[in-house]
Amino acid sequence: MQFFLNKREGKQQFRSGDPAFLSYYKNCCLYNLVYDMMEKNEVCAKMYWDENNQTIALSFPMRGSVATALAQVASSFLYKKDEDDEQDNPFGIFN
Repeated sequence: MQFFLNKREGKQQFRSGDPAFLSYYKNCCLYNLVYDMMEKNEVCAKMYWDENNQTIALSFPMRGSVATALAQVASSFLYKKDEDDEQDNPFGIFN
């Protein structure tokens, strides 16, 4: 988080719930989940630097433990899209 907060507008983006911060936060959660799983089973995923996009990239087997864990997280956030959309999915993570 400190990396984001150290950006020129980082603290303001954090406090205001800016989409740039929320995207960064979502990626951090994903990377932490995958990294923890890789510590237990190093072949369950690959994490590497994507030179073209200048970012960390992930790859994992479609039916492997990472894909299964992500599917479980996503399915726990299923909801009906209605006027309470913002309350049920405040970060827009599962749209």
